[in-house]
Amino acid sequence: MRRAFLAAAAAAVLVPAAAHAQQTWHTLEVSRQLRDTSELRVHVQYGAGRFDLRAATTPVLYAMDLVYDDAHASPLHRFDAAAGTLEIGLKDVNMGWTDRPSDDDGKSRMNLALAPTVPMDLSLSLGATQANIDLGGLTLRGLHVETGAADESLDFSAPNRARLGTVTVDVGAASFRARRLANMNATALHVNGGVGAVDLGFGGAWTGDLDATVKVTLGKVTLHIPRDVGVRLALQRFLTSFDNDGLVERDGYYYSDNWDSAKHHLRVLVQTSLGNITIDRSLPATP
Repeated sequence: MRRAFLAAAAAAVLVPAAAHAQQTWHTLEVSRQLRDTSELRVHVQYGAGRFDLRAATTPVLYAMDLVYDDAHASPLHRFDAAAGTLEIGLKDVNMGWTDRPSDDDGKSRMNLALAPTVPMDLSLSLGATQANIDLGGLTLRGLHVETGAADESLDFSAPNRARLGTVTVDVGAASFRARRLANMNATALHVNGGVGAVDLGFGGAWTGDLDATVKVTLGKVTLHIPRDVGVRLALQRFLTSFDNDGLVERDGYYYSDNWDSAKHHLRVLVQTSLGNITIDRSLPATP
């Protein structure tokens, strides 16, 4: 079927900002009105700076507020209503953006809001960013996050309105924190990390079991799990300490004492070297 046209009052304002050294700063604001709720595939690309993503609170399909240095990057904004696709963010014009300072003296930033009621397949490609991503209340049917040398925080402050399959997060040399992951409403989570710290909180509204795989080459892995969720943990580690918070080893796995009686279960595999694995069971019981 021909996709209904997501119509369009798109407003774009380009305002030069003050130059700093050889940098020329610009501001771009662009948005599109929400006219229907046809499914949308969204790819966000952003190299370096501060990045914030949240659900829109006004009737827009998307709204972006961008401050960028045109010596390093140019705006990316391609919306195809017929194909149901959106590409938005920044395109790098000089290679090596992952090596630049993550905030360019605090000037570089991208704020993005997405319509909560539109079913979306969302892909985030982030570089050297300081990212605050709150996907709570969106209608996500697919999610892939890729980051470079990032300091990234991911939150599901409210339940996802759709059912997700496998969520994939690829992290470079980074600090990655995620909260209220049960609100993803997903069947599986894969987190692949390089060097750094991965801190995952599995609070939120549990609607089913969850399988998680966490692979970190070198660093620290911390898992915060509600005390009423049954846990089965498999470990593949080398020169790595393990704080198990009461889990008991049995048949090659570590089990929580409520594994057999729990309503919901987290089955997790952790692979890491030269680091630390901590299980924290202090989160309150699930709603």
